[in-house]
Amino acid sequence: MSGNIGQLLHSHLRFYQLLGLHGLPLPGDGWPENRAKWFRLFAGCLMIGFTALTVVCLTSSDVFLYQGDAFGWFNDILKYGFAEIAVLSIYAETIWHPWPLARFWQLYAALAPQPASTLRLQMRQHWRFLVTLYGTLSLEGLLVCSLASMQVMSRHIVLFWSTFQPFVLIVHLRNTQFVLHLELLRQQLLQLEHELALLAEYSTFASDVASFAGFEEYLRRRVRHKQLIYGRIYEMANCFLVAFRYSVITVLLMIYVRIAVDCYFMYYTLYNKINIIDYYLLLPAVLEIPAFIYVSQSCMQLMPRIAHQLHSIVITSPALSLQIQNFSLQLLHQGVRIDCLGITVLDSYLLTRIVTAICTYMIFTVQLMPKLSGTYW
Repeated sequence: MSGNIGQLLHSHLRFYQLLGLHGLPLPGDGWPENRAKWFRLFAGCLMIGFTALTVVCLTSSDVFLYQGDAFGWFNDILKYGFAEIAVLSIYAETIWHPWPLARFWQLYAALAPQPASTLRLQMRQHWRFLVTLYGTLSLEGLLVCSLASMQVMSRHIVLFWSTFQPFVLIVHLRNTQFVLHLELLRQQLLQLEHELALLAEYSTFASDVASFAGFEEYLRRRVRHKQLIYGRIYEMANCFLVAFRYSVITVLLMIYVRIAVDCYFMYYTLYNKINIIDYYLLLPAVLEIPAFIYVSQSCMQLMPRIAHQLHSIVITSPALSLQIQNFSLQLLHQGVRIDCLGITVLDSYLLTRIVTAICTYMIFTVQLMPKLSGTYW
């Protein structure tokens, strides 16, 4: 990584490095190539450690898995299994695929060469990321403390949450990484929209009362410059999609499975009067998917606004008209689109489908539970 990214981003990327989630050296680090190798080696050790932990939990004769009935036992297997898949994809990307992320930060440093001058201004600039990171972390810590004080701590609960919570932490932090990178992308799109709006206002003013010789050529060059900036922003978006290609879908899948499984088990424990209340620890997971989808949709919603500002520029020459048409075609054919491996777009429609699926399964479970109450389940 190169360029000055600011104290706030620097410190948070260093934090991600310590957990093996960011395998690139930061600006100012000495011996960057050697550091990158050590970061990837450290991520590989963490990946092996999490895999070994999963194997122990699934094969041990101790009560890592719920032993009260087959329903709870299978739910715990699902949570460990999908959490392991998510962690494997996260560390695999850190180890074997760091170059798209390096290009992302190189482009960001070129587009935003000077960060905000003070830490307070940097916090105002990145407040969405900070709220997502520290808000959900604080909520999760509060819920874990309340569980420790309210729940009768059986051996199973202690073993399960002491081994499963590290997976939850890594997946949560990866989700905040998604939010961070998309928030940086959104800021660049918003800045481009603002600059095009100023250019449109200036073109309207100058074409009416204050035109000058060579004005049309000056305006065309400015539009061309904004088009080149958008080309870099579009490349940033592609770098994000390539850098987090698999972990986006595995993280979302792990969170979705955890929400679905804990919702079923919550109803199951309430229906059968089982004294386990750890299901409310899923609340931070419920907030993670909307936080990610919100910032993703915010990026995509800026595209029509950028096109509107572009076409608000007053056309005063055929050359300017051709330049605007060229830029417009680029926006049409190279629009910023955040998706999961091309399978589905990360927008509010996906969120409604997830909620609908969970509600449908919950209704099915409610209808089926009286039939299962007398069985082994």
